[in-house]
Amino acid sequence: MKSSSSASFLLLCTVVFHFFSSTAAVENDSKPPIISKGDSKLSQSDGRKFCVSKPEASDAQLKKNLDWACKQGIDCSPVEPGAVCDDPASLRSRADFAMNTYYRTRGETKNACDFEGTGRLIDTNPSYGECTYL
Repeated sequence: MKSSSSASFLLLCTVVFHFFSSTAAVENDSKPPIISKGDSKLSQSDGRKFCVSKPEASDAQLKKNLDWACKQGIDCSPVEPGAVCDDPASLRSRADFAMNTYYRTRGETKNACDFEGTGRLIDTNPSYGECTYL
């Protein structure tokens, strides 16, 4: 009798362990829900601010922002041709990623998102697909 109650106890402990382990994994893997906006997918706000270009920023200014931010020592490899954040392959999407990365690495100050008046802070996470904004 003692061995069958020990086996039952071990079985119960195993079930409880797996239950709590799987619950923790689900909580750790949870991400903000994705909402669709046009052709891109945007994550709902998680309380952070993100630095992106103003809609009226010209292509020339976007190029200048992209080049300047990438020369400041940030990692621009995700926006290189064929990389994870190069789709859609638009100057605006690449500049936005670089501007936000610069903003994050410079303490998330308002001045770090100025870009000669062409940057703005938003509440909506602009991450999409495999392209994750910090």
